[in-house]
Amino acid sequence: MADGVDSLMYDLGAGKSAIREVFEQTMELKQQGVTDFWDYSIGNPNVPVAPQVTEAIREALEDYESVDLHGYPPNNGYLTTRQAVAANLNRRFDAHARAGEIAMTAGCAGAISSTIAATTRAGEEVIIPTPYYAEYRMWVQAWHCNVVEVPTQSETFQLDIDAIEEAINPKTRMVIINTPNNPTGAVYTKDSIIALAALLRRKSKELGQTIYLLSDEPYREIVYDGKQNPWVAAYYENTIVCYSWSKSLSLAGERVGYVWVPGTVRHAERVYDAILGAQRVTATVMNSLFNRVLEKCVDLPAPVEEYARKRDLLYGGLTDIGYDVVHPDGAFYLWVRALEPDDDAFQARAANEQRLYVVGSRDFACRSYFRLSYCVSDECIKTSLPAFRRLFESYGGYAW
Repeated sequence: MADGVDSLMYDLGAGKSAIREVFEQTMELKQQGVTDFWDYSIGNPNVPVAPQVTEAIREALEDYESVDLHGYPPNNGYLTTRQAVAANLNRRFDAHARAGEIAMTAGCAGAISSTIAATTRAGEEVIIPTPYYAEYRMWVQAWHCNVVEVPTQSETFQLDIDAIEEAINPKTRMVIINTPNNPTGAVYTKDSIIALAALLRRKSKELGQTIYLLSDEPYREIVYDGKQNPWVAAYYENTIVCYSWSKSLSLAGERVGYVWVPGTVRHAERVYDAILGAQRVTATVMNSLFNRVLEKCVDLPAPVEEYARKRDLLYGGLTDIGYDVVHPDGAFYLWVRALEPDDDAFQARAANEQRLYVVGSRDFACRSYFRLSYCVSDECIKTSLPAFRRLFESYGGYAW
């Protein structure tokens, strides 16, 4: 270890996520004026923000004093913003949420990292079904806890309740789930959530300790074909909900989200205060301007139809070529079996030979797949399909 450099933080910083690594490559190409490539790396919504968001920004600039827009907000966000969020949850899910249970955060990242910091102690374990969003691992490790990876069911990528039960032990403090799922697009069924809740309730009683369920929900509204995404907090009393408008309102760069600690959570007030303490430590407080903006925009719908069109366009094009693609019920990712077992090598070959920038599955705690983020333009999808065909033909299809 270099003198004065914390080894863990260095490891986390030097070991960039595969998503960011590919994204930075494509950003550099754009800055050089290169345009003949296709970027499927990051979940950065291409769908423009709704006009109502732009109008709400204008109104906020006119209606509030400078200090109310650009000064420090309360650590948990403005009361009026939290009241608007609670009202939204109550209208949609009969959640019985109160403003005092909600803390505004810098996106889901702020919500999740502060929740993990607040509810775990060094040496404890966090169970995460695979494949999963890679940053979970970093947020858990940052607080000197251990990730326990549990596979989901093959083919469907639904929760494997038996595998989760086998992984639970006296060190287990939390389970993290994400539905609709990044990277697979799987929407967990109501029955699987009910079964998970029953398991966590039983094991918490057996072990004499609370096992928290962290529900990461940035894609909550992006569900297709009439599928229903279960409202997780309705089924398990120790659920902590983390949410972001990064995807539903295309506000990824604004870092806007919240964490909700329902009153049903054991020691809810202590958990909430601990999250506020973690907010101070991690500086994940949401900015003042978008507290005000979201008071007006909290009920806006997500552009589901646009993402459904993009999904169908890319899914249909790739399956017609011959790719083995998991059909997604939600989110905006395709999970595709790579044309060789080494997904790192496949990722490199796709970029070097065809200028297709995809993300291999290693960082998602899975191998031999790759992820495509289809929150891109329709033109990007259409013009990339010949390149995907050339890549497929260069391999001679699936040889494994």
